[in-house]
Amino acid sequence: MFVFKKDQQTYDFGGVKIGGHPGENPTVLIGGLFFKGQPIVENTRAGKFDKKEAKKWVEEAVSLQTITGHPLIVEVYGRTPKAMETHLSWLAEEFDGPIMFESVNTDARIRGIQYCEESGLQERAIFNSLISSIRPEEQEALKASSLNKAVVLGWSPKAISLPERMEIVMDLLTMAGDLGVEKVLVDPGIVPIGAGYGLGYRTTLAVKSELGLPTCLAPHNAPSAWRLLKRSGFDSDSTHTAAIVASTVAAQLFASDAIFYGSMIRSREVFTAVSLIAHAMFSALGEANRALGVERPLFDPEKAYVEARDET
Repeated sequence: MFVFKKDQQTYDFGGVKIGGHPGENPTVLIGGLFFKGQPIVENTRAGKFDKKEAKKWVEEAVSLQTITGHPLIVEVYGRTPKAMETHLSWLAEEFDGPIMFESVNTDARIRGIQYCEESGLQERAIFNSLISSIRPEEQEALKASSLNKAVVLGWSPKAISLPERMEIVMDLLTMAGDLGVEKVLVDPGIVPIGAGYGLGYRTTLAVKSELGLPTCLAPHNAPSAWRLLKRSGFDSDSTHTAAIVASTVAAQLFASDAIFYGSMIRSREVFTAVSLIAHAMFSALGEANRALGVERPLFDPEKAYVEARDET
């Protein structure tokens, strides 16, 4: 467990506190919807999907949030501007928590910014993400809007060392300020296994210890491209899920404040594992704080569970 000397910033993202010292706030989990390959997706360009099944996914994750005390953010993917608007519109009606949006398509991301502005979702919306190669028109759209929350992706194919990653982070934090982004989640970026997978975890620690800013990470991207999981005997859904759960709790232990876990189809496995590790963190950090003479409140997962049980 890690205890940082640096004061740690906490921001409110649509009613969810993210940041602080390890264990101070519950780890936030970010589930993904409408990505290619998910069984709910019918047409990625048009934004067509199985609404009934998608609603089940969201409702289950909300239930797990209540039971475990770990807050949920839902991230939507939109391949096209039309799909982005359709997905955001639907989710805003079905979920009242923070909403994140992303796309590999610049026009789709811009439409996401515009739609959140037009629909009054500014307080709940989180832009994903500010990157080194962001286009001028996208910067202008963000600056012209009232959206003030974004992920800062401190990654570049040329940044293969910690100092290089941190340099990108610092440059993007300056950009964020220029664009009116007041609340940031610093994402050091995760690369495939064999290409420097562990650097994302190390950079997370550097961001927390040097800058004291809230962090997020998408560790599920590493096992998703792992060649071992494509071999016979390792290519089952259960083995794939096990690897993703392992990468998620590793990020939790390496002080990530919010963690992308990929498809919401695996919410139950991820929330359960993260809740288990939260118990270990509560015990270990409580002892560490006492030894250091630090008085700091900690998230108590057992208390959260009891309160949820009593309410039901």
